[in-house]
Amino acid sequence: MSRCTRSLPLLLVISSVSCEGPRSHEYDLVDTPQSAPAEIEGPAAPEASAPNSEPESPDGCGRSTGRNEAGECEQLHTRQLDHAQQVQLPAGRFVMGDVPRNYNSAIGRHDPRERWPGQPPRYAESSAFWVDLHEVTRSAYATCVAAGDCSEAVCPDGADPVEKFSDDAAALVPQTCVTHEQAETFCRTRGGRLPTEVEWEYAARGPDARIYPWGNDMRDEYTAMLLPISGSPGDVSYFGIRNMGTNAVEWVADTYQVDAGLADYLTGPFRRANGPLLAAERTRGLRYVMKGGKTGARRDQGQPDPRVGFRCVADLEADETPLTVPADPPPIPLLRDTGTGVLVFGGVAEAADRREAEAFCSTLKVDFGGEIYEGWRMPALADLNAIAEWFRGPGPFWTLDGAAHQEDPPAGNMKPPRPNDPWVLVDDAVPTDAFPVRCIRDTEA
Repeated sequence: MSRCTRSLPLLLVISSVSCEGPRSHEYDLVDTPQSAPAEIEGPAAPEASAPNSEPESPDGCGRSTGRNEAGECEQLHTRQLDHAQQVQLPAGRFVMGDVPRNYNSAIGRHDPRERWPGQPPRYAESSAFWVDLHEVTRSAYATCVAAGDCSEAVCPDGADPVEKFSDDAAALVPQTCVTHEQAETFCRTRGGRLPTEVEWEYAARGPDARIYPWGNDMRDEYTAMLLPISGSPGDVSYFGIRNMGTNAVEWVADTYQVDAGLADYLTGPFRRANGPLLAAERTRGLRYVMKGGKTGARRDQGQPDPRVGFRCVADLEADETPLTVPADPPPIPLLRDTGTGVLVFGGVAEAADRREAEAFCSTLKVDFGGEIYEGWRMPALADLNAIAEWFRGPGPFWTLDGAAHQEDPPAGNMKPPRPNDPWVLVDDAVPTDAFPVRCIRDTEA
């Protein structure tokens, strides 16, 4: 295995921006509105670029750099392995997680499952590590199979996602149709491993809480089809890692855990073994987390799929000194002060029955900004109507008075409810229904 470590070459163009960086307004929905983020331009093609072609911050730091032990900024290092080029990412703190556009949960009573498992937004820490510049390609995987180190990838129902590609193009398409075990095996034979969810999201998002790896706006030119690894030139993350928002959805190392994003805010379990969500989960078997598209979103999968691929990471060697990221993450809008004497917690427990909803609020304990917030409760229907524009619907959500949702629009009106539309009780709700719960806290608690 060839390993050549060096400073960033022209082959890997990582643009520089100010250390302050653009700030995503993904979280305006649950916090005091922030100013609009600066536009994030896609990088120029490598042959048309030059190192440090974008303005740097006053101290010389940018997206292509990390701080060394002396506090100075230096270029991120790269190395060439047999299967891909790798970038050494600096250690850093970032905003992890996702905020849904709305909470339309009516289907939950008939089909209890998590639909917004990326929420709530939260801080996470990542150590420095090496990460593949792009997904593992079919040619790289074929080399592993030919060497006897990997087993053949088999697409479900014989569906080959590159059957119409030329041989040369197909060789550069991400290897999909692999099981989680096959992906792990490939990375291990190359001296690495699959990334954790924290590492994957950090590589895709960077420290500035962007919605997509390339910035904060949807790119209409990106399609759902698999392409060669150079087929989406604008899909480049904060650190310059490619194809994390397009092309293959990717395996990460983590097993899928219900309520993973809420775990740090709870003093104990609130789900019942026979509650609607855990009962449904038992029928689904062991699953692993997949990442792709929106940086904070997460999915789960147990079987190979024509769209599921992977990339590898590796820990730093003992003689490799880690850098740190030269930017701080933006504030997390985890608590929303409505100005009415009530705080709203930014996270939602999904598909809970009435008993679980009550338990969730009673076990909620939020350490935020150096202050501990306890004493959370379910809102009453009157609370929802007093804070409607901050609570976010359309629901249903559990309340002290029963399940409530925003009032249905008049017949023929297809527009979704507005943020401040009134909340009313669901007439036929029963305590065993699976609805989400969001907790509030009196500011004088």
